[in-house]
Amino acid sequence: MIFRFNNKEYKGATAIEVVELMERDDTDYAAARTGGTIQEFVKWSLKKMSDRLPPRELDTSPRVDDEAQARGYLSLRHDFGIGELVD
Repeated sequence: MIFRFNNKEYKGATAIEVVELMERDDTDYAAARTGGTIQEFVKWSLKKMSDRLPPRELDTSPRVDDEAQARGYLSLRHDFGIGELVD
């Protein structure tokens, strides 16, 4: 799976791996947090993009497993032009 954002490619075998790479690369998140779950990062990141996403897209469910959450996050960003999901 490949996701492109800000002239950088994030590659991983799973959506979780791609989102983890993005998490490590996000200096704002690193300064605010030390570790955390995929869902915490996704929720934080969606809030950060709230000016570009409809309010209905900002809600996350704790009942969704991490892989589905990560894939949905990447797809959402792709759909709203905040990155490109290649594969």
